[in-house]
Amino acid sequence: MNYFIQFVLSFASYLIIAYFIYSILGRKRTISIVILTVVLLSSVFEFLDVLRIGAETKALILFFMIRVLPVLFAFYVFMVITGGIPFFKVKFKRKTIKGISNDIQTKHFSTLISLYALIGSLVFGLLVYFYVDGYMKYIIIGILGIAFIFSIYVLFGNQKIIKEQVILIVGKNREHLYKYAIPKSQNKVLVSDFFTNDNYIVDPIGVAIIKREDKKIEKDYLYWIATSDKVDMSHMPMETIYTLCYIDELYRYEKYHYRSLTYELSRTGRAKLINNKKIK
Repeated sequence: MNYFIQFVLSFASYLIIAYFIYSILGRKRTISIVILTVVLLSSVFEFLDVLRIGAETKALILFFMIRVLPVLFAFYVFMVITGGIPFFKVKFKRKTIKGISNDIQTKHFSTLISLYALIGSLVFGLLVYFYVDGYMKYIIIGILGIAFIFSIYVLFGNQKIIKEQVILIVGKNREHLYKYAIPKSQNKVLVSDFFTNDNYIVDPIGVAIIKREDKKIEKDYLYWIATSDKVDMSHMPMETIYTLCYIDELYRYEKYHYRSLTYELSRTGRAKLINNKKIK
């Protein structure tokens, strides 16, 4: 029974860490995969050392189940729930354009994930300390500790965000602007929440982070329908707008790239660009 508890605790810890990092980093799997790979290689090398010294078959099986199998299982489950494993053809459908998700994970969702990670890392850290043996105990606790600290950092950072909205640009020359105010309790925003005409492609082109004088932050998620057609917006839950504090910077957002631009709002109400980051 003790071996089963160790297996469950290790598996759950690895999965929590991987999914937390994946969620916070905008659903990019790279960092989580690197962490899981390092832990997996470490456990495999440890297993090979036990194999080399000629341990009994029963001991080898138990060691594999306690050290290696939890990482393998967590790796597999993580890959499946975050987009699938091409080799096994196990896949969840996800709408993406240029490798960037069309969906928005809101402040509310990020806060929930951080709270779950905070509580989970604390609870599983204590359980791992009492029920898992060997140096892997300290590796797991160390990673859980990092997740704990990072969760606090994200929670404090989210407190600065006071507004989130979608900005939809329509027209090849960016002639028309519309906004959709994201409800504070909404976890995810789909394109279908603010635009429902399937005849047009809605491209995510970036995010605008606006830092105000009072240290609060506003976030605009930008989408673009690059068409010369006159798009009927009368039945869409969006409001027409005629200007933005960073309207002179819209040219920096491109159709085939995704950018995160950070602005500092001046006393005159205009935005000064302070950071231009190309995500993809």
